Amino acid sequence: LIRRMLQIATDSDGEDIVLDFFAGSGTTGQAVMQANGDDGGDLEGAGPLTDGPLLKARETAIAKLLLLNTSGIRSLGNLIPEVSKSDLYMSPSEKAANLPSDQGSFHANMQGMVYARTFARPHAATRFFPSALTLTADQMVALHIHEGLHRSLPPSVRENEAVVTQLTLSLTAPGASHDQVEAVVHTVVPDEIVQPPADGLSAHYRVLNTETPYRRVSNLRYSFRQFLEPKVNGTFPIRSMHVIQSDLYPFGGENTPFGMGLEASMIQSDAAGMQSGPLGISARLRLFQRAGFDAGIWGVASLNTLSTDELRNSPYGRSLLTFGLFIRKRLPGFYIENFLSYTLPGDVTQLLGAVNYNYQYGGVFNAKVRVGFAHGIFDFGAFTEMHLAQDFRVTGGAFKPFDTGAYRLVSLGPEVAVSIGEVSVSVFGRMIIDSTKGANFDYLGNLMGAGTAQGSIGTAVNYAF
Repeated sequence: LIRRMLQIATDSDGEDIVLDFFAGSGTTGQAVMQANGDDGGDLEGAGPLTDGPLLKARETAIAKLLLLNTSGIRSLGNLIPEVSKSDLYMSPSEKAANLPSDQGSFHANMQGMVYARTFARPHAATRFFPSALTLTADQMVALHIHEGLHRSLPPSVRENEAVVTQLTLSLTAPGASHDQVEAVVHTVVPDEIVQPPADGLSAHYRVLNTETPYRRVSNLRYSFRQFLEPKVNGTFPIRSMHVIQSDLYPFGGENTPFGMGLEASMIQSDAAGMQSGPLGISARLRLFQRAGFDAGIWGVASLNTLSTDELRNSPYGRSLLTFGLFIRKRLPGFYIENFLSYTLPGDVTQLLGAVNYNYQYGGVFNAKVRVGFAHGIFDFGAFTEMHLAQDFRVTGGAFKPFDTGAYRLVSLGPEVAVSIGEVSVSVFGRMIIDSTKGANFDYLGNLMGAGTAQGSIGTAVNYAF
């Protein structure tokens, strides 16, 4: 009898520890500081649940939660693991609803018999009673979700029956959707439970980083870049560029925001003066956040907007498609980011007089590391970047074809930002420190990315909202 009852022990600090023990299973539960909905008496004779409608209902509940993508909703990230991995037990006898936590339509029937009980802590088992078998299939699904919410919600609300009931109804309602459930979570679960530290989003992230930030922050940004002169005179006289950029993140879950960005540019050249530059269209998705790390994917298309006449003395009329992966880690006062990307090959034809010149750009692998420190309203950072390109080839006219073969470009630059409220101002730079075959940024043909010649210096103003 003692082995079948709830065991009470005392730790070295004199605090009660509750251990749930199932007779005959040879398994002892984890120690917890507080029990929810269990006085221990219902454990007698309970055995593992191995088949029947309750197990089928759990599979249906898991499928429903996956369809709603609850892992992408704030405070519900652990709901699917709790429903799918909880140990299930069936008691051979009914249990009267004699505990405060038993009161409610999801816990007991009209005769006062309990459907199920669980501890309000992660990874606890679920105990069912015979009355649960009288429920319909849909009611059993709701019961699994309800008990899972008691274990997976933040500690301050997981034992609040009113909150758990509202969330259960929103998750099981006919026609339930991800957005509807997310709206209920925002209403009944306080925001402060999941807010990152006050310095979790530094000024650098609001100004310089175009990937999805830790919080869902959209932004409007203006930047100006002055390109550095090439070491030797070339035929690519683009001197500066103005860019207006907008990044919006209205889609996805709280933990997996998805958004798109637009970049409109104007370029200044010696030959043609001010003219339209590339149009950038981007999409970014954060895949997950765990242990302070963010990881996600992104893609950018830089579309040519120049006409044939405007391409004189400029090979930058090609369209580019780049996609990649980002991983970053934030600590108080410090950040580090890794970026990997690949740009697809492309080419563009330039007309000079009656002669056509063809510029062929090979695929480019790109690896970048960015680090920085935050102090007050200031961010001080730097980056280093390596481009590994397949080749760059120019053919046409009476000139001998020019072909670099595979080459590399290694660059670095400083980044300094100051943030006051939602407005941030930054200055930054980029310069080549090593290259093969005398290569420079002209060989990449990517104005929106690396720019031209030997590098650039610039400034930006950003408004986050």
